[in-house]
Amino acid sequence: MCTATKLARSPNQPTGQWIRTDARLAIYLRDGFRCLYCLADLHGASPTDITLDHLVCRVDGGDNSPANLVTACRSCNCSRQDQPLSRFAGAETRKHVRRNVARSIKPYRKLAKAILFGEIGLSDVDLES
Repeated sequence: MCTATKLARSPNQPTGQWIRTDARLAIYLRDGFRCLYCLADLHGASPTDITLDHLVCRVDGGDNSPANLVTACRSCNCSRQDQPLSRFAGAETRKHVRRNVARSIKPYRKLAKAILFGEIGLSDVDLES
């Protein structure tokens, strides 16, 4: 069983302690609610099918910083397991991932907090910009 499956939670269960809910949502927003590996649109996906993947595994010295985390569908996250990104993804995908993680999550974090506090709805957010 892959790590993503072990960490799956129901929508009513709080997220794990390893990342704050607003930071998780900010990363999903930064990545446009798309799997950065296969580019699947995750807007209508079950919350348990949207995961965060560490680019550099924690056992290999990776951390939980936004620059080391990407949105991934459960299928890609489970398929990748602990493979280095260079072995799992092609050159274009790696380039796309690098561009995304270079973007700051600060503006997305403000947006995530507004969504979590009910000030705006996720459907009101333009994820294409």
